[in-house]
Amino acid sequence: MQVDFHFYAVYALARAAGFLPDNAFVIAYSSQHTDDAKYEHTLEFRNGGRFQQVLTAHKFLDLDALSKDTCYRIWVPFHFLPGNLGVDFYERMVTRQGSIVAQKVIDDLLDSRPRPYMLHRLGILLHCYADTWSHQNFLGLEHDEINDVMRLTVKGMGKKSFEAILERLKEKILEYAAPKLGHTQAGTIPDEPFREWKYENYLKRKFDISNVERCLDAAQNCYVVMLRFLERFPDFSAGQAARWHEIGRRFRELFENKGELDERTGAWKEAISAGQLGVKAKGRDRSLNYDDREWFRSAVKVEKPEEVGESYERMPGFETSDWKYFHDAAVLHKFCVLRQVLPQHGIICG
Repeated sequence: MQVDFHFYAVYALARAAGFLPDNAFVIAYSSQHTDDAKYEHTLEFRNGGRFQQVLTAHKFLDLDALSKDTCYRIWVPFHFLPGNLGVDFYERMVTRQGSIVAQKVIDDLLDSRPRPYMLHRLGILLHCYADTWSHQNFLGLEHDEINDVMRLTVKGMGKKSFEAILERLKEKILEYAAPKLGHTQAGTIPDEPFREWKYENYLKRKFDISNVERCLDAAQNCYVVMLRFLERFPDFSAGQAARWHEIGRRFRELFENKGELDERTGAWKEAISAGQLGVKAKGRDRSLNYDDREWFRSAVKVEKPEEVGESYERMPGFETSDWKYFHDAAVLHKFCVLRQVLPQHGIICG
């Protein structure tokens, strides 16, 4: 899924569930930032201390870095959560929508004690959870058979057009140049909400997929998680939740939008600011925007002296900044998945 779901749809769901605009923003920003936190170098602060970033995406790493180790650290816990179906290890590592593994990770959050980065962790979890719909039946490791996509057809797109798009992706985002890693053989088709597509897998099983239906199912299930969260932590609740049947039709219309990404996100902004998704617009609702560097700039000052490269300084309040809290939450999420939940199912890959 892309920013139209991971940020804008998640924000709309959070507001409809009863979160205040600022809290909904934290959840949605954390959800989308899971696709954008692509640096892991340690920041050495000239005003004292250091901070280790957590990598949750690897869009701009070189091909040598797309190793099994990197995939286990990033793709598996954050984007291709194993579904634990089948007998063979790699079959069990395949992502399945709303799997029992995903439910265990949700339960871990809801059973935990309150922490200052609870909303950040919820956002990361919702990203991972939603991806179990869009990434289902694919594996977050390289695999010649399981990740093979044969006889792919996309409604409204010819074979040559798809091949041209895939070549452009390989030039811009190196992960798409990796052979049979995740859903790279299908490009971004599984992540675009309006797509209808067909393919055949290595077992000759045929799939006829409506991403709109997948997105609606993912959105409703994410909504349930938010409602459960607010029941468990009622201090975050600021109003009565909308019923899904009251907002589902508008969500469908937005997922059906066949425009380019900018047009689709614009439609979400308009719907949110117009109060069309279950709650009257106020505050951030009226000027919603995602900037992947916003939290970093608020937490860290960067200078670039010519001789020594970048220099970093902690901004006042760094220790309680959203950027730090996001990385704190990412550490806990990864630990939960790799060291707690997956081992309960006999999957050891941490």
